[in-house]
Amino acid sequence: MPHWDHGYFSNSIYTSSFYREQVPSWLDFASLVAGHEPPRAHEGDPFHYLELGSGMGLCLCLQAACYPEGQFIGVDFHPEHIAHSRWLVTQLKLKNIEFIEADFCDLCSNSSPLGLLPGVNGHFHYVAAHGIASWVIEPVQNAMLALASQALRPGGLFYCSYNTFPGWLGRTAFHVLSELELQRSDQSSPHAAYLRAATTLNSLLGPEEQPHVLGMAQPTLRADLSQIPLSPVNYLTQEYGSKGWAPMFVSDMHQRCKNHKLSPVASATLPDLFDDLLVESLHDTVLAEKNSLIRSTLIDLATNKAFRRDIFAKGSLSLSGQEKIERLGRVRLALREAPAVDVYSFNTHFGEVVGMFDICHEMEALLRENAQSLESLQAELMQPLPVLEKMAALLLHGNRIGLDRGKQGDAALSGCLSVNGTLKRMMQAGRPYEFLTSPTLGTGISVSTLETLFQDALAKGLNGEELAACIMLGAEVLGAELRDGDKKTMLSDKKKLEAINSGAENFRSQRLAALKAMKVIE
Repeated sequence: MPHWDHGYFSNSIYTSSFYREQVPSWLDFASLVAGHEPPRAHEGDPFHYLELGSGMGLCLCLQAACYPEGQFIGVDFHPEHIAHSRWLVTQLKLKNIEFIEADFCDLCSNSSPLGLLPGVNGHFHYVAAHGIASWVIEPVQNAMLALASQALRPGGLFYCSYNTFPGWLGRTAFHVLSELELQRSDQSSPHAAYLRAATTLNSLLGPEEQPHVLGMAQPTLRADLSQIPLSPVNYLTQEYGSKGWAPMFVSDMHQRCKNHKLSPVASATLPDLFDDLLVESLHDTVLAEKNSLIRSTLIDLATNKAFRRDIFAKGSLSLSGQEKIERLGRVRLALREAPAVDVYSFNTHFGEVVGMFDICHEMEALLRENAQSLESLQAELMQPLPVLEKMAALLLHGNRIGLDRGKQGDAALSGCLSVNGTLKRMMQAGRPYEFLTSPTLGTGISVSTLETLFQDALAKGLNGEELAACIMLGAEVLGAELRDGDKKTMLSDKKKLEAINSGAENFRSQRLAALKAMKVIE
């Protein structure tokens, strides 16, 4: 009899994290840049959102807090994931979200728990599946895609992330070796098996200055293996431990989606929307290709892409040139966290991309005064909209600016502050959360437990040795380790005190004002 997990690694739970690319406003912006009509005509319109494979539920809960006008459903077949998710909903006092324990294959046979009727179009504006497609066996993947298609209303968007070739080609060797190590290891201690596999494989690469055959054939594998000892064991088991683990070429995934009436329309990785960011020497070969699927394949090959965040639509609604200009012009932007820089450099799948300094700098200067629409920024900067949309996409990608929700953010303010207060207390009690909500930007903001301790200490007026002692005590109670720049645990009390004082000053002088501006804290 088949096991309930279909070969998915169910002996551990998923990490509690947040993925900005799943947020409705982000998906809408990416859709607009790609010339596709988003599911919502205006920010603040009511919507329905379904997450397939919702994990521990934190990402969906933060979205529910930011978007009180939305109705959210999360589905996962792991009972521990659902138990935690439902508990979190209760703790955060959220009313517009529910979690369902269900198997994709079973839901395909009876989707009534999602409020779907046989033969009738679904009502969901958005369906998201993060970290599912290339980690499950093919029948489960097909069921997931069928559910996404059935659940979406015509014109709705499906966000799907997955590992891709050729970028994951080298790591297939690690996957095979780690599977063999796990088979002969103590199943209760998988981390040791992953470390052995990484150590053995690294020795096969040879010295960096004179690599062996494998090292020459897979030059990026050495850097990939260096991350294994630094990765939490639950990430490693969830990433590599499932029997369905199978990275795909983009052509394979897009064809499978088309079989379920899902057409590719955009990428949630915003720089990927601008093919001309590809190194110029490849333009003649790649950009001249008119077939979209072949062109996407060429770009992935040229950039050794390892991960995709694709957006599909159930029924593509293309915008005319003028319609796109009007819709993009209404998009509002706000400053997020933008420390001064000499060069606007962004890490993308195309490599390091340098933004146009004057435009990026002036755009941030205007947004520092107040949130503005792209249309008003265009009037101020006297630049063509295509130039501004590209620079805005890069600044969004770099987390220097955000998508402003305007009045809708004001409506979510009290709920988000309540949620953040609860999450902060839970973090300080040892829960492994690292995100709070920003109602103004409609997204999660990375905030460490140490930063919440800094905030509380500063609010009490502590400083100097008193502040450092308070923070060190809090860290010890949590069992948290202070690490240096090389991620090594600090053992010296003197170094710990220096690091705490430095961190507190940086938080006071830089981070605190940004968190207040984003309404993450009062």
